[in-house]
Amino acid sequence: MHKGIRLSLKLWAEGEDEPAHDFAKYTMQAIQQMLAAGGSLYPQLRVDVRSIEEDKDWDDEEKQAS
Repeated sequence: MHKGIRLSLKLWAEGEDEPAHDFAKYTMQAIQQMLAAGGSLYPQLRVDVRSIEEDKDWDDEEKQAS
């Protein structure tokens, strides 16, 4: 039986980077590559990354949660 599910995922990524470098763009590309590389572990599962975008409101969400 063929099944599908839509998942929502929040990630926190951090690392060292040059001051003038676009950390968000670099990190989003890196996450896409990590997900693609991990796909070899489950070849029977097809995963499509529809979008990755920076969550610019995360600080507001953290404040509301506390």
